[in-house]
Amino acid sequence: MPMMKKLASGALAAILAIAALGTFSGCGEAQVNYTLSEDGTYYIVSGVSGNKSALKSFIVPETYSEEGGEELPVKEIGYEAFMSCSRLSEVVLHDGIVKIGDRAFMYCSFREITIPDSVTYIGFGAFGMCRALTEITVPESVTALGPLSFAYCSALKKAYVRAQIDTLYAQVFANSMASAGGNYYTNTSLTEVYLPATLRKIHYSAFDGNAITDIYFAGTEEQWDELYFYKLVEVEDGEEGETEEVRVEKDDVMTDTVTVHFEVEF
Repeated sequence: MPMMKKLASGALAAILAIAALGTFSGCGEAQVNYTLSEDGTYYIVSGVSGNKSALKSFIVPETYSEEGGEELPVKEIGYEAFMSCSRLSEVVLHDGIVKIGDRAFMYCSFREITIPDSVTYIGFGAFGMCRALTEITVPESVTALGPLSFAYCSALKKAYVRAQIDTLYAQVFANSMASAGGNYYTNTSLTEVYLPATLRKIHYSAFDGNAITDIYFAGTEEQWDELYFYKLVEVEDGEEGETEEVRVEKDDVMTDTVTVHFEVEF
């Protein structure tokens, strides 16, 4: 089966951290909670209390108010807000949400979700481990797409990245994971990726473990030739944690069975 080449990942700690996160079960109902923003002008969906597995569908309201308080817009899905709501199969986000925080929907079970054009930020692992998700479109409005944002979505077949970003970070669409025994398992559903013309570099682990056969690039062939894969390595004799960017040859990341299409509109 044609695949992106498997390379050792530099984000093993992040993988293990995600793998270690469990699901929550309990009795009773689920309660979606809200927190007022620091400037007091909008609300953030901050989490789900009670029995998370009881939450099967949710429409994020356009506004919210505390009892007796002022109605204010709901503009963010907060850090780990719906994480481990393992039976959450339907979510509606209104046009007005601007931020989807780190691990906001990790372990949810929806097959599809529409990210509105108002969203500018999608955080680390925001949709990680959404194993029923089959297709995703990252809208043009997004200016920050975090590492592992759609990692280990094993049913994901197509990814449309319209975001006007210049970097695709580590393991954004990765589908391989280290097991406890040090081996790797992979899922290979993702075959088609659509990328914006603004892209200038891709972390070498961005598509790890996938069966990508076609990359549809909105830019020209010349722009693709200028685009490069990269990894981060520790700086020799540098400060602790200091890294530098090292280029990785395309042939070391992509197999010769991957076809790149140029100037594609999507």
